[in-house]
Amino acid sequence: MIKDRNNQPLTHPGVAPDPFQDRRAVLHQLPARERLSEINTDLQALAQNPTAAVTFHRKKLLRMHDAARLEAGLTSPAQLQRENSPVARMDFSQAQIVWKPRAHVSA
Repeated sequence: MIKDRNNQPLTHPGVAPDPFQDRRAVLHQLPARERLSEINTDLQALAQNPTAAVTFHRKKLLRMHDAARLEAGLTSPAQLQRENSPVARMDFSQAQIVWKPRAHVSA
């Protein structure tokens, strides 16, 4: 039998508050082109300290950057997909499947 979950709010004592939440709220209020320059400035100024808060803030800023570029008309969704895809620059037209026999283990 499935019981109803008790979802905890983000202010739960076990979850640290996001120190960058207010800055992102300010950035969301800016027009797209201004937001782009502010995001670039923030990304350069971010500490290279790999804490969880900094890492997630950087990821959120990068997503906001992509959204602002789309909103400003500086890129198309297809171009953005190519930029963000790890396999977009690979040419699979000459790819070959290499079949190798597997070793069989008998007991």
